[in-house]
Amino acid sequence: MTAAGPLTDRQWTASLTDEALPVLPDLLTDQVPGPLAAVAGASGGTVTAVRVSQVTWWPGRSATVSWDSIIEGGPLAGRATYVGTTLDAPEGAVTVGDGEETVAVWRVPHDPFLPALPTVLQPEVAASVVAGLGGEITDPSTRLRAYRPSRRAVIEVTGRGHRLYLKLVKPRRLQALHQRHLDLDGRLPVPEPLGINRDLGLLVMRSMTGATLRDVLEDPGGRLPHPEVIAGLPGTLPRLARTATVHSAVEAVPRMAELLRRLLPMESDRISRLAEEIGPDDVTERVPAHGDYHEAQLLVADGRVSGILDVDTLGVARPGDDPGTMLGHLAVWHTMSSQPDRVAAYATALQERWEAVLDPRDVRLRAAARIIGLAAGPFRVQQQGWPVETSRRLALAEHWVESARAV
Repeated sequence: MTAAGPLTDRQWTASLTDEALPVLPDLLTDQVPGPLAAVAGASGGTVTAVRVSQVTWWPGRSATVSWDSIIEGGPLAGRATYVGTTLDAPEGAVTVGDGEETVAVWRVPHDPFLPALPTVLQPEVAASVVAGLGGEITDPSTRLRAYRPSRRAVIEVTGRGHRLYLKLVKPRRLQALHQRHLDLDGRLPVPEPLGINRDLGLLVMRSMTGATLRDVLEDPGGRLPHPEVIAGLPGTLPRLARTATVHSAVEAVPRMAELLRRLLPMESDRISRLAEEIGPDDVTERVPAHGDYHEAQLLVADGRVSGILDVDTLGVARPGDDPGTMLGHLAVWHTMSSQPDRVAAYATALQERWEAVLDPRDVRLRAAARIIGLAAGPFRVQQQGWPVETSRRLALAEHWVESARAV
């Protein structure tokens, strides 16, 4: 509280501090961020409007902030999204600071961690990449479909009757990503890999038919796969060579709890109690798992699963990890859905099937852990009312913990 009343969402965001990252308040300020002002000023421009649009903050380690901005004057004039990060930037990146506290700043898509991104977004370059792999795109156009600053990007390339996707990752991950798609092609409905371009660091994939399971759930007339199919799909995943152990949502709880206590200090006792009740992950059994199995990762067409997305995460995990992830995501989506009864009924059907073959307490605790992992989501995207929505997700996690206790 302030003398004038409660803090607004923006004021709450701007008030966050991190003793190990003294620059954090300057990145989250509800005024013009200093690093952004410095970059604009160096080119003869002035920031006239700015809004924090996305935040990835790991207390004591790093912070990456995106700003939707308007700059007047100089070569940077116009509306654009800029990113500032405390991560150690590659050579040649534009940095602002005193040497000890530096921030790398760039205008999207000129990400110094993904230097090929602006090049690949040029339609003629994208078409050339496709041609180099034996394909053809006529009248190409490109669109940035997904972007995680400093980490990865997905570019949609469309042409006359064709659609392809280019996945841009850090070079050290490219070969493994390609091999993963090759290993699964023909065994599971995954995007077909056309090949890789090592110079640009990207994998080219064909598009797939269908809408996400989430979209079909939102369509009252949409044909849903039988719950038995969705519940049984993780059990059909092959055990591949060179797959890593997937870190579970339970293992991530301590790190998430640390962040959530920073975001909502008044909820610290509640967060600590939740983390204590979920406890450590002591399940030793490992099975093949997707690693991020939820309703936006599955494509559905005419009531069947037509595609599985983001198989980068596929590895070995605990038997309850994929079920807990799906149930946690559906529980959160239920609170936002235009079809809550439809989502709840489908989730209940999945839960009944999983709990018939797995330890119900374990599945429910993993769902609670995934909800805790999703609780910071409203803050990350700076959703209106994010402190309230984060608190609601903590209450939802409590419900699942209580349900596990009652088993």
